Amino acid sequence: MRETSRGAYRVSSYVISNTLIFLPFLLMIGILYTIPVYWLVGLRTEINSFFYFALIVWMVILMSNSFTACFSALVPNFIMGTSVISGLMGCFFLFSGYFIAKDSIPKYWIFMHYMSLFKYPFECFMINEYGGEEGMSMCVEMDGGKCRMYGNGFLEQQHIKETQKWSNLGVMLGFIIGYRLMCFVILWFRCHKTRN
Repeated sequence: MRETSRGAYRVSSYVISNTLIFLPFLLMIGILYTIPVYWLVGLRTEINSFFYFALIVWMVILMSNSFTACFSALVPNFIMGTSVISGLMGCFFLFSGYFIAKDSIPKYWIFMHYMSLFKYPFECFMINEYGGEEGMSMCVEMDGGKCRMYGNGFLEQQHIKETQKWSNLGVMLGFIIGYRLMCFVILWFRCHKTRN
């Protein structure tokens, strides 16, 4: 705000450069996380599943970074920022569909399910692991030596369609762009307010 108010650069320059600088750095973090975790956990052995998993991880990190940038611009200090961001992230995780199924969420809270930053990557991870042709033969639940549920049946039980594999990534990209735009608007408003 101090540098922008003195005309060193524009708010748009700051937001764009901040975004571009973080892209390769966060990609490196995502890859450093994905390479050991994917193979240690024992997920699908196909290389395209691995790359899709890495893409989801990168998108999650970018969403979190954009969300943090937006709310960091909104709050006045570090302590309040940490509190607000942690509280909202906890709410998003609670309503993601991991702890509480969508059907069990009260109707007046259902908007939180769709606003959750964790809903879309969670569904992508499940589609990546239990979808496709391999999901039709992957047994998820055994009963008396017979398979009661296969991977594709598990996805149906969770009301997840394989077509969501790419549309969820589009929603995640929308969150990234949306939070960056909100960050720009907040910073622009605060900088112009301090000039007056």
